[in-house]
Order: sequence, then C-alpha cells, then structure tokens
Amino acid sequence: MTVREFVSVFISIIIGLAVADLLISFHRLIRVDARVKWYWLVPALAFYMLLVIVNFWWGTYWSFAGVRSLSMGAFIPTLLPAIALFLLAAAVLPDETPQDGLDLKAWYVRNAGHIWVLAFIGLSMVMLVEFRGEIAGIVARGHSNPIQIARAYLGQEWDNLLSLIAYAALIFTKRLRIHEAVVVLSLLDMAYTASWLAIF
Repeated sequence: MTVREFVSVFISIIIGLAVADLLISFHRLIRVDARVKWYWLVPALAFYMLLVIVNFWWGTYWSFAGVRSLSMGAFIPTLLPAIALFLLAAAVLPDETPQDGLDLKAWYVRNAGHIWVLAFIGLSMVMLVEFRGEIAGIVARGHSNPIQIARAYLGQEWDNLLSLIAYAALIFTKRLRIHEAVVVLSLLDMAYTASWLAIF
C-alpha cells in the first residue's frame, strides 16, 4: 500500500463521516418538512460544505501523490483540518427538529457564530498545511526576494485569504444580508475551483 493510499483511507473515514452527518441531518429535516420553516441560506451552506469536503478530499489525494514515506508527526497537520471539517459539517444543519417546529432562520442566527468560528479554524489549518509546499514551489520557480514571494503567494491564495477575512467578519456580524452574500460568493468561488479540478 502506497503512502497516498494509506493516508487516503484514514482521511476518507473522517470525510465520509462528515458527509454522512450532512446527509442524515438533511434527511431528518425533509422528513419533518411540515414542522420546518425553511430559510434558503441553511441548505445552501450545507451544499457549500459538501463541496468543501469533496475539494479537501481531492486535494489531499493529490498532495500525497509523490510521497514515499510519512511520519505520524508529518501526518497530523493533514489530520487536523479533516477533523475541523467534520466538526463544521456537523454544525451547519440542526441535529433534531423539536415537536413544536423549527425556524431555520432563527436557528441559523443562534448558531452562526459557532459555525463561522469552525469555518475560520478549518480554513486556517488548510492554509497552514499548504503554506510550506506553496512557498517551496514559489522559490523553486526562481523567486528569492521576500516581496516577490509574498506577491506570488497572494496571487495563489487570494481567494482563501478573502474567505478567511469574510469568515472572521461573519463571526461578529448579525446582518443576514452579509451572511447571504458571503455564502453565495463562496458557492461561486467553489464552482470556479471545481471547474479547475475537473481539468486534472
């Protein structure tokens, strides 16, 4: 078994549990549809989360393509973002629907801070895992000046950096229009990323 296969199996267990939690939570909502007052942002956020999970799994698969050996210490930085993604997937939809019904907008307002803290932590971890490899790649392409390296890195990571700033803002703001705009833009960004992944 190669390192890529070995890592993929373990990561796939965590990622699979995250997807299963999303689907089970969504199934519970549609089973009691009459008791749910729907708010489009919540299922849109769950769909975005599904795309993020698939993107992470696909990226992990390719990042270990040329690895011949791996220590536990080197694996932990990949494991932690997977755990953060599981916790985020578990948070974006309610686990139960009360007998007296559920207003998804009110539920989201109550839980938004928790959701976006997890999103901020998860994306930060992913970026930290990727940072070393991306800087090494930039240097290998002939950039040695720190300003050139910073510009090249920002050119590669501009969308993640903007997402990180947006997630931080959503932790503190209660204005739903801002939350809605960020989710829509995040979905568009993910569609753009997925279109690039489809090429490879």
